[in-house]
Amino acid sequence: MTAVHHVGITVSDIERSLDFYADLLRGERLGPYTRSGPRIDAVTGYPGVVVHQAFVRAPEGSTMVELLQYENGSSVVIDPDNGHVGAAHVAITVTDLDRILARLKDRGVEAISDPIVASDPMAGHRCVYVLDPDRVRVELVEPPAA
Repeated sequence: MTAVHHVGITVSDIERSLDFYADLLRGERLGPYTRSGPRIDAVTGYPGVVVHQAFVRAPEGSTMVELLQYENGSSVVIDPDNGHVGAAHVAITVTDLDRILARLKDRGVEAISDPIVASDPMAGHRCVYVLDPDRVRVELVEPPAA
């Protein structure tokens, strides 16, 4: 493996989530695009599905966040709580955790707790989870000062 290309998150409202992640990452918005047809039916396993897809590319690095909103897919809404098997979260490196957290809270974004200082193997990193519009956990990680 050479790198993580993107992290995909299924969302209920592509525009709302695109606004959230573009603001959080201060990133470039790509899309939304609408995808459908036999190729999309095959890759998703949902015949007749329509997928609204968008990406946010952060100004630094190459990993992107992919957002997907399905029409005619599954009607199941999972609880993305980290304590549930199969749940996943995105971890984003930030340089000023307190400033970013204050900005997010001003916009109504909920933090799970106050920031903590991590132990090995991330000793010295400050971390906190915030919730995206669909309550997916997003970890903000601030490396220790050099």
